[in-house]
Amino acid sequence: MKKYDWKIFGVGAVVASLALAACGASASLDSGISSLSGSQYLQVHISATYSGAQAAQVTPILSQLSYNLSEASTTGQSLSQSVGNIDTEVDVNVGSQTLVTLRGIGKDLYFEVNLQALSSFPSLGLSTQKLAALELLFDNRWFDVPESLLTSLEPASTITKAQTSKEQALAQKLIKAVTAVIEGNTYTTLPDGGYSQTGTLASFVDAVLPTLEQIEGHSIPHPKVPGTYTIGVTMSGSNATGGSISVTAPDGTSGNATIGLSATVAHATVAIATPSGATVVTKSLIEELEGQATSAASGSVSASAT
Repeated sequence: MKKYDWKIFGVGAVVASLALAACGASASLDSGISSLSGSQYLQVHISATYSGAQAAQVTPILSQLSYNLSEASTTGQSLSQSVGNIDTEVDVNVGSQTLVTLRGIGKDLYFEVNLQALSSFPSLGLSTQKLAALELLFDNRWFDVPESLLTSLEPASTITKAQTSKEQALAQKLIKAVTAVIEGNTYTTLPDGGYSQTGTLASFVDAVLPTLEQIEGHSIPHPKVPGTYTIGVTMSGSNATGGSISVTAPDGTSGNATIGLSATVAHATVAIATPSGATVVTKSLIEELEGQATSAASGSVSASAT
């Protein structure tokens, strides 16, 4: 994964903001969207919620998980003026601990794993002994994955430039179809600043089905998709401070289930540092670690069984 692909996290976090920019509130929202990349630094915190029949099983997990996205321009200019010169960090958090940290700096990908964070999930069945054995291999160690290794691990591609252009054109059509739905729906102005919109999931299916049929090359039976969506963006003056999206649909039993994502936005002056003493990952090291991890896990299981 190249570090530029990580912008997907940011797009997902502020998807509500981007979508609502197509509404009748576009004048002020355009300013809010611009504010996201108008600074040299950006931090986004993402969390999820769930309600429904399986809440007892799902909520304890989702309530522990959250994600942080940080971006920092290396040119001293705003992020929007520094494409190709942006360092990125993504953190996967479990409660107050960080499970995985990914950093894209220059052309390299760095990562650090804190397996102890998994102890918050007893249902995973990871014994104390197994965690301890795996921690000896991975914990408190930064790993550096050079771009050359990432490139060598990618499968050979025979996709032509024409095929890529066609796929990009179809993706743009899907985006335009979704945007048209949002643009056609009304929105509500929030009392504390920002906007909200609710619509049906069926309206999205109706909009994207023609493009999906074009992609598949044949007609597709029109599915019935019950449920609604709600998207929103919060603002302070002309600056976007957060976004949210939730989907409510039948849960397959006797009621509805709702899953939601919410994001808060900040622009603190936080640079993304290159980890010191990182272990450079090579193909041989990957094979060695895989063998050691398998051996350590098997050994700890045997020890705990005796």
